[in-house]
Amino acid sequence: MLFEILEYYENINRCPSYLKSYKQIEELIAIKHRYQRCFTQWNAHLENSKKFINENIDREANIFGSSYVLVLGAGFGNDLDLYFLTDNFEKIILADLFFLKSARKKLSFYPNIFFSEFDITQCMEEILLLLQRYKNDKNSFLEKLKEFTEQRSNSANNFKEHPFLKLIHNNETKNIISLNLLSQIPLTFTRLFEKTFKGNYNEKEFSFFYKMLIKEHLQLMTHAKKQGKSVLIISDTSKYTSDRRGKEISQESSLYEISIKQNLPNIKEQKKWYWELAPLGELSSNYSLRLLVSGVKL
Repeated sequence: MLFEILEYYENINRCPSYLKSYKQIEELIAIKHRYQRCFTQWNAHLENSKKFINENIDREANIFGSSYVLVLGAGFGNDLDLYFLTDNFEKIILADLFFLKSARKKLSFYPNIFFSEFDITQCMEEILLLLQRYKNDKNSFLEKLKEFTEQRSNSANNFKEHPFLKLIHNNETKNIISLNLLSQIPLTFTRLFEKTFKGNYNEKEFSFFYKMLIKEHLQLMTHAKKQGKSVLIISDTSKYTSDRRGKEISQESSLYEISIKQNLPNIKEQKKWYWELAPLGELSSNYSLRLLVSGVKL
């Protein structure tokens, strides 16, 4: 606990103020320590991710004689074969909301790794301001959130100023990897909404917004493909909960019933595997949690 507190204060000064409200530093530190505790259970998933990327990434240089790789949701780089990537590509750009100082130090061992921090949803600050205004009136907040969602869904220029576009419009950027990000995007908001509305929070009431976020990310990946990029997506698609005896007690979609296949045209390759995310005792002494993961190539 002491080390987690020290790590929090080590990173707080560099963290954008809006991310502090989303508890982003605390979440990253929690993931870091969960990885350390559950390495044995996570290892098969991490190796499957590395294998899928290494086998499906486009290693041919583009017409400019170089090829950059952009990794969205790079986190700590645990599910990347960094020796393979840094040996085969001129530049690896790791993108995420925020990188802990310890992650930057670890990943900077590789001389051709670079960092890019931005909000892939391009709406975290806006939603936070809206929530602060209506935090005591959930119904009014939901109405405003629906207006925001409808406006985004009807807009033809959602991505016009998106930092992602600036990165992929660089002609040297050839490969895009969305890494365990698709199901995580809504979680950034669910944690905030749950904390704000407490016992009055109902996930189903907010699902229209979460679905929009997932579909937008898939649209971004489709756009990248149309720009001639090679696109890989790794995401969990289903969650399975089991009791103390290992008997499955529940199953649900990780993507609010959105099908990757139905929202992405012309999938070239798809592999599936399981991720033992939380063994018994990690999240609860009464249940364990595993995920069904898909690796997709466009």
